[in-house]
Amino acid sequence: MTELVERPTARLILLDPQDRLFLFKVHDPDVYDPRDRHTGETWIMVGGMVDPGESFEEAAVREAQEETKLEVHDVKWIWTREREMFWRSKMVRHRERFIYGRASSSDVDTSGLDARERSWTRGHRWWRLDEIANSTARFEPRKLADYLARLLREGPPTQPITID
Repeated sequence: MTELVERPTARLILLDPQDRLFLFKVHDPDVYDPRDRHTGETWIMVGGMVDPGESFEEAAVREAQEETKLEVHDVKWIWTREREMFWRSKMVRHRERFIYGRASSSDVDTSGLDARERSWTRGHRWWRLDEIANSTARFEPRKLADYLARLLREGPPTQPITID
């Protein structure tokens, strides 16, 4: 049996002043959810592994700085998810916290992506809610339009909610 590796992961729900969500388009056929196998391109949020001694919020802000050069404010943990994925030859349990954050600007600079990140990144853009809801593209989380609609309608919840 394959060893299951734990991976604390911070994802940033990064909104600009127009309430658009920043997402990366990625493709890595060696990363997939075995319960919902998809090996094509997927739109994902900024994020990555939480380093030892770092909070999820600190990791989300750090990842945003590294991957977009954007300063993030008003950070708050609002969603949580746990799932097992096949991740480059290993089964990994991702313990994800989705951190809400605001950017004062929409001017993204992705020059800070490292070589591995550049190898699977196919693009990036800011998305309006209606564009996500009407798109045939693949998004993570899968019900992103529903979760984002609730967030924009009601604001960040007082306690984190579990998503799937």
